[in-house]
Amino acid sequence: MFSSANASVPITTAVLQDTAAKIGVQIPEDKEEAFTEMLASARAAMEEVMAMDDFYPLPDLTKFPRTDIIDRVPSEQNPYNAWAAKATVQNVDTDEAAAGILAGQRVVLKDNVCLAGVPCYFGTDVFSDYIPTTDATVATRILEAGGIITGKATCESFCAFGVSNTSALGPVGNPYDKTRSAGGSSSGCGVLVALGEADLAIGGDQGGSIRIPSSHVGIVGLKPTFGLVPYTGIISSETHIDHTGPMSPDVHSNARLLRAIAGVDGIDERQGAGTPAPAQVPDYPALLAAAQAAHALLEIGLPSSATGAEPGATRRLRIGVLREAWSAPFLEPNVVRCVDAAVQRFRELGADVVDVSVPGHTGSPLLARVQRFAQSNNLLGRTNGTRQLYLTDFTEALLPWTQEKFDKARRQFSRVVRPAHKLVRQLFPVSSNLLINGLYMDEHFPQLYGKTHNLFRKLRMDYDRAFKQVDILIMPTTPWVAQVMLPRSASLVEHYSKYVGFTSNTQPFNNTGHPALTIPCGMVAPPEGPETLRLPVGMQLVGRFFEELTLYKAALAWSDAYDWKTL
Repeated sequence: MFSSANASVPITTAVLQDTAAKIGVQIPEDKEEAFTEMLASARAAMEEVMAMDDFYPLPDLTKFPRTDIIDRVPSEQNPYNAWAAKATVQNVDTDEAAAGILAGQRVVLKDNVCLAGVPCYFGTDVFSDYIPTTDATVATRILEAGGIITGKATCESFCAFGVSNTSALGPVGNPYDKTRSAGGSSSGCGVLVALGEADLAIGGDQGGSIRIPSSHVGIVGLKPTFGLVPYTGIISSETHIDHTGPMSPDVHSNARLLRAIAGVDGIDERQGAGTPAPAQVPDYPALLAAAQAAHALLEIGLPSSATGAEPGATRRLRIGVLREAWSAPFLEPNVVRCVDAAVQRFRELGADVVDVSVPGHTGSPLLARVQRFAQSNNLLGRTNGTRQLYLTDFTEALLPWTQEKFDKARRQFSRVVRPAHKLVRQLFPVSSNLLINGLYMDEHFPQLYGKTHNLFRKLRMDYDRAFKQVDILIMPTTPWVAQVMLPRSASLVEHYSKYVGFTSNTQPFNNTGHPALTIPCGMVAPPEGPETLRLPVGMQLVGRFFEELTLYKAALAWSDAYDWKTL
């Protein structure tokens, strides 16, 4: 399970029986010879395939060369520890690049996104020598659209936590207060965009990892509809909740980046029915600009063939205040007041705002906690039957698990470049805890993973029923503003107990797949003070599948009318 060291051991009856014993059975003695022979033949086939060259999409290194690679960014260039590595990758055909939708835009990638020739740390020291040989589809599309990839942004350890103090590269500080979390796991992405060191970022989101940091640092972050953006060439946490999407300083630039990266790529089977081809992806920025010019951002077109309405007829946007998302006991009152005031401003702008209820929303965190244990399968290199690009070179870098590697997952090391160049040993066992919990679930509750999928399908249907009444669901993105980070010497229980409920409004939509956008809607003081410290608050808008444009229109209408930094 943890090691391939026995792969060279000859197949004997003892090996056969040891293998069978893993599921509690024994091969009958009179069948041993035949089963041993078949197992030996099976292993020969495995070894023959292992000896073959793998097949990855090859990046065009002539057209998009990698230059200026810095894999240990000096602290004076990295005061918030947001950079994992720096590089410059852009189209050498300057005329072609200048014609692209992202021309001249500096884009940073979360450090689980493959960029050939640039180190990938994945927030951990369990391995230290993984340099991808392929580019993620999103990276290729950014370059083809004229963007300039300027490096990789620090992410949390194995992308497994929403607080920015777990990376082996060291804690990522919030631009408003370095002692506070920048959110995670796309922590570095949010900080670099907020600081203006990057124009745009590609984040990853399995439970809120785009939206949480965006909310904490005051930027715009979108978790697209499941499958709208290909996940090809990005290290997976769990196939059925993997999302990647844009992080940006404003709504317009977010829409531009989504336009560049969305659409099927013919590789990623996450991209199911309804996912458009790249040429059929809506021109979000142009449609936004047209609606803005026509003062129609909060209008919804009526399908004349179905309703008998005149062509071009519209109605007002209907916003549903999701009751369950506002009732949790761990919500900070100042956050509730801030987002509630922002919702009322939608009324002032002319939207219809009503209360809606989806009771299953409150039970989602429990289901998600159990389903998340399946992340152990990726940590063990197990496949899941989904057609996609498997990063087998990453699996080879990660495996086999050894006591030394497990201890590194349990006791992360800081690789922040300091004048003394010293390694600081610190405790953070989230990843190893996931591994152990997942192993236990596989052995004792093997049916649970499938059951959580069934129950999340029911929850998706519940949300879809709500979307028959309204166009958008609205709620606080996170239950509180950025908190002071615990020292990593704190226990696992202390870390988890401090953040109970943190993803209660973000995680459900990873499991159901609905698009979810967070925008900053105001600033408040942390409950413990000081009153002079003002921290961003995020408001989350959730929509129907593939209706990102509706979310963008509503977000732009609000952002055009109000300056969140003064609220």
